[in-house]
Amino acid sequence: MMMKKHSLYILFLLMSVAFVSCDDYVDIKTEGRLYPEETENYRYLLNQTSIFDASYSLVDVASDDIEMRKNYATYFENNYGTSDYYRPFKETYKWADSVYYAGDTDNDLGVMYQGLYTANVVITEVMTSNNGTEAEKASLQAEALVHRAYIFLDLVNIFGKAYDAETSETDLGIPMFTEPTVTEEVTRASIKAVYDQIVSDLQQAINGGLPATRRGTEVGFPSLASAHALLARTYLYMGRYAEAQAEAENALSLQNSLLNMEDYIDTPDSGWPRRIENPELILSKMSISSYKDAPALLTLNDELLNSFEEEDLRYQLYTRPISEMTYDQVSGGRAYCEGLLTGEKRNAGPTVPEMLLIKAEGEARAGDTDAAMTSINKLRMARFKAEDYVPLTAADAEEALLKVLEERRKELMAKGGFRWFDLKRLNKDPRFAKTITHQYIDEVYTLEPEGDRYQFPFASSLFQYAPNLEQNP
Repeated sequence: MMMKKHSLYILFLLMSVAFVSCDDYVDIKTEGRLYPEETENYRYLLNQTSIFDASYSLVDVASDDIEMRKNYATYFENNYGTSDYYRPFKETYKWADSVYYAGDTDNDLGVMYQGLYTANVVITEVMTSNNGTEAEKASLQAEALVHRAYIFLDLVNIFGKAYDAETSETDLGIPMFTEPTVTEEVTRASIKAVYDQIVSDLQQAINGGLPATRRGTEVGFPSLASAHALLARTYLYMGRYAEAQAEAENALSLQNSLLNMEDYIDTPDSGWPRRIENPELILSKMSISSYKDAPALLTLNDELLNSFEEEDLRYQLYTRPISEMTYDQVSGGRAYCEGLLTGEKRNAGPTVPEMLLIKAEGEARAGDTDAAMTSINKLRMARFKAEDYVPLTAADAEEALLKVLEERRKELMAKGGFRWFDLKRLNKDPRFAKTITHQYIDEVYTLEPEGDRYQFPFASSLFQYAPNLEQNP
C-alpha cells in the first residue's frame, strides 16, 4: 500500500535518477534516494539544465493570442493532424477534455517534476552536507528554492484556478511535494497552500546569499534579481499589486538593461542575441518541447496583430506572414517567429521588460498615471526606431491601466503562458472578463470567463499511479 500511495512521485523520482545516475559524484542508495553527501555534489545536481532550464510548452496555444485560420487549420490537419507529436497542440487549441491519448504521458509535466524532485533533495539535504561553508550551502539551497518556486508557480497556473483570496483555501492546485519522499496519498494542495509555499520559498531565497545577477552561460542559474522577479510575478498573479511593484523595482535595481531592437533590424535569422547574450533575460526557463521548430503553429490573432502600430519593431521582426512559414502553401495572417531570429525555443523566464510591465501596472492601479506611462515608455523606446518613437500618454489611471495591459500583451505574446495566465487573472475583473473563441476548420470552440478548461486536464496515465488525484472538470 505504501508504494501505491506515493508511486506517482517515485515515477518522476526514478526518471530524475536516470539523469544523474552516471555521475561519479553521487551515490544511489537502494531505496532510490540520492545521497551526494559532499557540498560540491549538490552543485552538480543543480547543474542539470535539462530539468531546471525548463517551462511548460503547451500553454501558449490555448490563449486568444493564437488563431488557426481555416486555410491554415486545413493545411495543418492534412500534414500534421494524425501526428502523435502534434496532437497535444491541436487538442490544447481546442480546449479538449483530453489532450493526450489514453496511456500517454505528459512529458512537460514529467520533466518539471523531475526538477522538483532534485530541488527538494538539495533543499532538504545540502545544509547538512560535508566540506562546504555555511554560505556556500545557503546559496545552493537558495538556488533550489527559486527553481521550486518557479515550478510551482508555472504548474499551479496551468492546472489550477487563478488565485482568488476568497476561494483559494478550497480551490484545487497541484500535487505539492516539498520533500524528496512522500508517505501520503498523492492529492492536490489548495491554491492558497501552493502560493504560500511559493512566497515562502522566494523570501527565503532572497536572504540566501545568491549572486546579484547571472549572465552569459550562467543565466539559467538563479540570482537575487531572479528571486525578486519571480516574487513580483507571484504577487501580480495574487492581485497584490503594491507588493508586486516593489519586488519588480527590487529586481530592476539589480538588472535593468534593455535590448534595443533597432540595432538588429538587418540581423539575419539565428543571428540575434541568444539567451546567454540577451541583457534582458534575468533567468532562463526554456520551453521544454521543441515547438519552436514549427513556428507557424503560433499563428497570431487579428485582434493582437491590429493592436500593433505599423512602426512597432515587435510586429515587424517578431511576426512574419504565414506564407513564409509554409513555403507559400497557405496565405493570409502572420505567425510568431522570434525563435527563428534567435535559433532557440521560447523562454518563459523573468525579464527586464516583464519587470517594467509589472511596475507600470502597479503604478497605474495605484492611480499614478504619470509614473505608469514613464515605466511603459522606457520599454517602448527600445521597440521602435528612434525616428518613429512616440511616447504613450494617458488622461487618467484607468486609461493608463488599459494601455499597460495592451503593451503587456504585445511584449509577452506567444511565449511562456503569460497571456493565458493574464486571461485567468483578469477574468476576475468585470472590466476585463472576456469570452474567447477558437476555430479549427469548421468547428468553433468557446471558452467563457471562469470556464473549466482554463484548468488544463491531467494526462490520464497519472491516475494509474495516483488514483486519488482529482481531475479537473
